[in-house]
Amino acid sequence: MPDSDWDEMLAAATGEVLETMFFTGIYGAAPVGESSAGPHTAARLSFEGTPSGVLTLSVAAPAARALATNFLASEDDEPLTDAQLGSVVCELANMICGALLSRVKSEQHFRLSSPDVLLPESGPYPSGPPSQSLDLGDGAMEIWLELEPHAH
Repeated sequence: MPDSDWDEMLAAATGEVLETMFFTGIYGAAPVGESSAGPHTAARLSFEGTPSGVLTLSVAAPAARALATNFLASEDDEPLTDAQLGSVVCELANMICGALLSRVKSEQHFRLSSPDVLLPESGPYPSGPPSQSLDLGDGAMEIWLELEPHAH
């Protein structure tokens, strides 16, 4: 499948998840590197099937806080902990990956790993530019989709 098809499916899956589960939308493209330039929360999960790969996302701190507030239906005066933010970003990664893979025509079922918060000691971010760099209004979110080479 061409990379452009994956980019289109990733964009559609991300928009769907943000609108239905986080009650927000995408305001357009964001400059690459914006989500990781300042404080951010990141998560990574792998999936096995045809194709197999890894999805990594990074969300700027203000956007992560807004997404978590919407998702958890918390009050603005209730501060969210770093653990809550990490859990919500992990769930966001899980939902985006699931929504993306549900669009793939495959004879096999996919197995997703549990998403992990990506800490500085967890290893580097993917080396290439993100597949998507999105403006969420309160900050940027970047998503890297890395497929095993035979998946294209």
